Amino acid sequence: MNRTLVVYAWDGKSEPLSLVRAEGKPAFDVLVFDYSGRTERASAGGWPVLSRATECKGEIYCEVAAWLSGREAQYDYVGLIDDDIELGWSDINTLLAIAAEHRLDSFQAALSHDSHAAHARLKARPGAAVRPLPWVEVMMPFYRTALFMAGVPYYANAISSYGLDQFVMPTLQKLTGMERVGIVDAVVVRHGRPITSDGKVFRSGLTAHQERVMQWHAARRQVAEERPELVGSRWYLRTFSPLDGHHRFWTLRLLAPWMLLRRALRFGLGANRADPSG
Repeated sequence: MNRTLVVYAWDGKSEPLSLVRAEGKPAFDVLVFDYSGRTERASAGGWPVLSRATECKGEIYCEVAAWLSGREAQYDYVGLIDDDIELGWSDINTLLAIAAEHRLDSFQAALSHDSHAAHARLKARPGAAVRPLPWVEVMMPFYRTALFMAGVPYYANAISSYGLDQFVMPTLQKLTGMERVGIVDAVVVRHGRPITSDGKVFRSGLTAHQERVMQWHAARRQVAEERPELVGSRWYLRTFSPLDGHHRFWTLRLLAPWMLLRRALRFGLGANRADPSG
């Protein structure tokens, strides 16, 4: 088994990795990502530094993918952790061990109950070590490297990262067959800052939520081009018609009965009843 690359964000001016408890020997490689693009330090905390000016998390995805190009074979997984996540190296060691045991393709640690969270399901729950999810959030995701690199065509248009987690990654998981996704409740970390991207207009002229809709369209196009038999399936409707967000998502939900009927007529009356996508 190859190693994991853990990319931990840094603002380029405060003490790097200040929220990381350094107990235990990391069973992974660390790349410190200076998102200010201003530091000239070659290393921080003994780890190499990649310094690129970015506006938001989506551009970190883009820069990390460029750095990984040609190095993919060295890493089974890549993790991208925000600089307001409080954890220890031992937490990541445990997280990776559980992921390997369950053969996960994408995963994240659970959040403590005093964390800022956009989705309640990300907070830790008692019970099983791993809880299946359709996708993991961008604040601290881990992906199989092949899955992460499959998203490169999307990253250039994802400054905010909105839509990458909710639409792009589920699409790529389905198309690549890497669908073992979960939150690891056995490892709990803390997210310290509230989310700040919602009202911001990025240099693209789009807000985060407008980028989210753009990624929704792009992911649907890829499914239609590569796996047209999935259009109108239960997986398709679950993925692309969430209850929250833009009115277009609701429009697709309202069209669901017609889409299911059309798919059944096209692919056979048992197409959705026996749909392997669930």
